[in-house]
Amino acid sequence: ENNETGLENVIDKVATFKKPGVSGHGVYELKDECLKEFNMFFYHYTKTQHSKAEHTQKKRRKQENRDEALPPPPPPDFSPAFSNVVRILNCDVMMHILRTLLQRAVELETHLWTEAMIQMVLHLLSLGLLEEKQQLQKSPEEEVTFDFYHKATRMGSSALNAVNVLMLLEKLKGVPQLEAQKDTVSWILQMFDMVKRLREKSSLATVGATSGSEAAKGDETQSTQDKEKAERKRKAEAARLHRQKIMAQMSALQRNFIETHKLLYENTLEAQGKDDAVMEEESTSSAIDYCRIALGPKRGPSVAEKEVLTCILCQEEQEVKLESAAMVLSACVQKSTALTQNRSRILELSGDTLDPLFMHPDLPCGTHTGSCGHVMHAACWQKYFEAMQLNFRQRLHVEQIFDLENGEYLCPLCKSLCNTVIPIVPLQAQKINSEDAEAVAQILSLARWLEIVTVRISGYSVKNAKGEKQNLPSFTNKGTGNSALEFHSILSFGVQSSAKYSSSIKEMLILFATTIYRVGLKVAPNEADSRIPMMTWSTCAFTIQCIENLLETEGKPLFGSLQNRQHSGLKALVQFAAAQRTTSPQVLIQKHLTRLLGVLLPNFKEEDTPSLLEVDMFHILVGAVLSFPSLYWEDAVDLRPSSVSSAYNHLYLFHLTTLAHIMQIVISSATESPTAHSSDNSEEAQSAQSFCREVCQYTSGCFSQDIPGWLVWDCVKKGIMPYLRCAALFFHYLLGVSPPEELLQVSEEGQFKALCSYLSLPTNLFLLFHDYWDTVNPLLQRWCADPMVLSCLKGKSVAIRYPRKRNHLIELPEDYSCLLNQASQFRCPRSSDDEQKHPVLCLFCGAMLCSQNTCCQELVNGEELGACTSHALQCGAGVCMFLKIRECKVVLIEGKARGCLYPAPYLDEYGETDPDLK
Repeated sequence: ENNETGLENVIDKVATFKKPGVSGHGVYELKDECLKEFNMFFYHYTKTQHSKAEHTQKKRRKQENRDEALPPPPPPDFSPAFSNVVRILNCDVMMHILRTLLQRAVELETHLWTEAMIQMVLHLLSLGLLEEKQQLQKSPEEEVTFDFYHKATRMGSSALNAVNVLMLLEKLKGVPQLEAQKDTVSWILQMFDMVKRLREKSSLATVGATSGSEAAKGDETQSTQDKEKAERKRKAEAARLHRQKIMAQMSALQRNFIETHKLLYENTLEAQGKDDAVMEEESTSSAIDYCRIALGPKRGPSVAEKEVLTCILCQEEQEVKLESAAMVLSACVQKSTALTQNRSRILELSGDTLDPLFMHPDLPCGTHTGSCGHVMHAACWQKYFEAMQLNFRQRLHVEQIFDLENGEYLCPLCKSLCNTVIPIVPLQAQKINSEDAEAVAQILSLARWLEIVTVRISGYSVKNAKGEKQNLPSFTNKGTGNSALEFHSILSFGVQSSAKYSSSIKEMLILFATTIYRVGLKVAPNEADSRIPMMTWSTCAFTIQCIENLLETEGKPLFGSLQNRQHSGLKALVQFAAAQRTTSPQVLIQKHLTRLLGVLLPNFKEEDTPSLLEVDMFHILVGAVLSFPSLYWEDAVDLRPSSVSSAYNHLYLFHLTTLAHIMQIVISSATESPTAHSSDNSEEAQSAQSFCREVCQYTSGCFSQDIPGWLVWDCVKKGIMPYLRCAALFFHYLLGVSPPEELLQVSEEGQFKALCSYLSLPTNLFLLFHDYWDTVNPLLQRWCADPMVLSCLKGKSVAIRYPRKRNHLIELPEDYSCLLNQASQFRCPRSSDDEQKHPVLCLFCGAMLCSQNTCCQELVNGEELGACTSHALQCGAGVCMFLKIRECKVVLIEGKARGCLYPAPYLDEYGETDPDLK
């Protein structure tokens, strides 16, 4: 057994080999007959093996519906020379130690014991009892000097510990922290019972073997035993009668109390019943209509819970409030190309000239914010970060895996890489009075709302121009709104004062916003830059799109299936994006809002406003909703819309972007030819058909009206789903309104209806155009006349198709030799030397590169980078995965200086990886 091959001979005797399935390793499983040999405290286990073995055995016993006790196997006998070793188990000192530990556990002195200690105590008790049982079975009692049972049932010496081990074990069953050890305790108690019976049996046998001369003595002991039995019986009967008497007294007292306070009792019951009935009535009528709608006058109440969080650094709890010191989540902001289809399209502009307000619909490169969900006080985090910097300065020559200069650190708890913190801003619960909202609905139609907003923006433009010449947008009905009444009319639908944040929350808002700006644009931090708000809206929208993509790919429901860290990270990010506006000049926010609205409302269009087909609508929606409250700002008085006003603002902004997105989908699907014939003549198909006729009219015939209505409806319904799902996530985390039950499950049809109801949309989306026709008609004409739209319809340019394709890693061949063949045929285009040392395959886009070779080095921003690093910048914004074909290893890289190896997805017949193809 000590030779290398010895294991092969032994292992088949004790275990059976299970071959690997599609993935994973082949494993050896212990044979059933060897299970009784399992010893949890096997001498050669490491700490990890110990807990792993225990977990596996318990899981196995659970599956077989057996108890989870794991007693040690009966120990083998010592040789005669060592036979006295067992006495260590029943010496007085050992007993004292075992009793003391059990007592601490029972009295819940938490800092004086751990579960592992108790496990060891139980193990030693089991060993002692097994030893005594073995000795009793081999020889008569008077020859057995090992009296573990007697010692364990003896009371403690001092008055304080006047209990024995047996009593303590009984109490141990009720300790909630030791739930996992319950079965083991029961097994030990059974063993005590068994040893006791063995001792009694042997003593009875000795009694039977006594000589006749001692018979009289035997009778005497018999009679005393009988007397004792009778006495015990009498006492038990007396105790039973006493218990009965007390119970009778208690029930009499209870009856008496109810009689005396009859009135009070009836009132309570009545009120309770009434409340229940009222609650039921309310919930049946209103819950169905109002509670599960996020937008518009029927908006449901925000469900804002009181949040008490514990700081992972100082372990102190604190409730999250606007006025208290900031609490933060550790987070990582990074650039990402996870959603793009065109990996070569990364914008090569320098960060100083980039305008991040509009996102291209292909989402070429976004800024993603992820969090590990661990909470700290802002002050604790700052101390921790400063201590790390100090530590780093003192240990100059130690290689760090994170870049402190760039604000990077490892989360103190889970050690994941972070480069910033998100301030936790509590949700401001808002309730809508539905009667007020309905009254406003009579006056505030979409047309009136647009008119008021237009006048407000033009009024601001006049104010802010201060004599400078400014191009004011031309307006529909009014001039430039000189009348003060009209300029202020937006306020007449309800305002309230803005939320006041504590100085530490404000400080953290600025810090996090600056990090997003710095990382997202790759520029030096500058708190006063006008692009900071744009970047916060952009990262909020992009992160939501990534999470929606992930849930869809994994086939999980939209709500209720996010991991805790994703849920708390997203909640904090959306609330931060809403609060960040307060730390920027409102005039700036209004400028950004005007530009965003320019995409939807042609009268706000400026020279640099992109075409309808060149923007991602969800980014427009997020930016517009989060910047809209800036219109309520009055000279030095920071106001914000009341809940009724914001309900309408959200509703109309969402409806406008939805109309524009439907238009995008219809135009991009115009070139699609029907794959199957369908005679679908539903209401939706008819609405789609009549809509197409209008579009055809406005595009001077470029758009064919012969496209079947059912095909257009089908394209719109499929294409708009990701946008609706993202919008539902956004408004849920912004407003806190509970989503409908259907969104907690996965079903295609039910999900579409639930999304429409939650977002106040008709299920036939073309009815939106119909409902707002007078207002939308001029917009539609302007959208259709856009040169980009016309060139797309004529087939001169290509628009992004919706729904966008979802990205995944490239497909790899089943057999590794195919890859080796591919690599052997690959020739580097830049090398004169035919020998390729290290061909690698990009797992994002499938490009084959020649790595670790000078021929493929590239100059990027004046730096020489290798093939993989420069490809990663282009393909994954600095992050990439490569398969080294000749070494069968996966390489993950991030930036110029970070990377690691990872096992390749190819396995041998034992289900194991084979690095370096050895």
